[in-house]
Amino acid sequence: MSQTETQVPHPTLTHYYDSEASNAPFLEQIFDRTAVHYDRIDTFGFLGTGRSYRKWVLSRAGLQPGMRLIDVATGTGLVAVAAEEIVGPENLVCVDPSNGMLEMARAKLNATFIKAGAEALPVADASFDFLTMGYALRHVADLHAAFREYFRVLKPGGKCLLLEVSRPAAVLRYKMARLYFRDCVPKICRAITGSRDVQQLMEYYWKTIDECVAPAAILEALRETGFEQVQRTAWVDLFSEYTAVKPLR
Repeated sequence: MSQTETQVPHPTLTHYYDSEASNAPFLEQIFDRTAVHYDRIDTFGFLGTGRSYRKWVLSRAGLQPGMRLIDVATGTGLVAVAAEEIVGPENLVCVDPSNGMLEMARAKLNATFIKAGAEALPVADASFDFLTMGYALRHVADLHAAFREYFRVLKPGGKCLLLEVSRPAAVLRYKMARLYFRDCVPKICRAITGSRDVQQLMEYYWKTIDECVAPAAILEALRETGFEQVQRTAWVDLFSEYTAVKPLR
């Protein structure tokens, strides 16, 4: 596939929105409505391990003090909080299309905040040493468009780290993931928060995990965009860490 072609991360999910054009408005609205609950459901969904894991993976990926970092789809700032502890607030830019999510993130961070989507980042070329995206790759409209922006805003030698939940390839692990994310998490999160929107968001999460393009397609899209040293590290066949480096030349 040419990098100029559109590559959606999953098919149109008509139960939630009518067309690809209405996907972004659907996401912005549901994230606005659930932002106040998001940290609680994240803590439950990751069994309380998320914060320590995020800081660990950032350090392992090579994030260092003094680096300038942009966190795309920052949400309530869960990855950004871990990054700020390493690079400091003066080197951190957080981007998200949801005002509700940005409001929650601002309460935690002294970073620079920008309302925007992954496919059109209103920042200068070659202005960041590091780019992160935590568990939101399934929500972009076009993988190639997002990756072209990531390539553009990184300095030569800059690194991209994408965290994602992937559909397990092994049958037993897939069934266990489906039981947890599809059958348990939405109902328990509804009970915890009392929010029907939260339940819908968690149901949507599973659908995007289940219908997402294979990790090989994500790796290939990164390569087609021009990234080098493209690789995926997978934990329990479920949690993916995609890394890629912009060439020095």
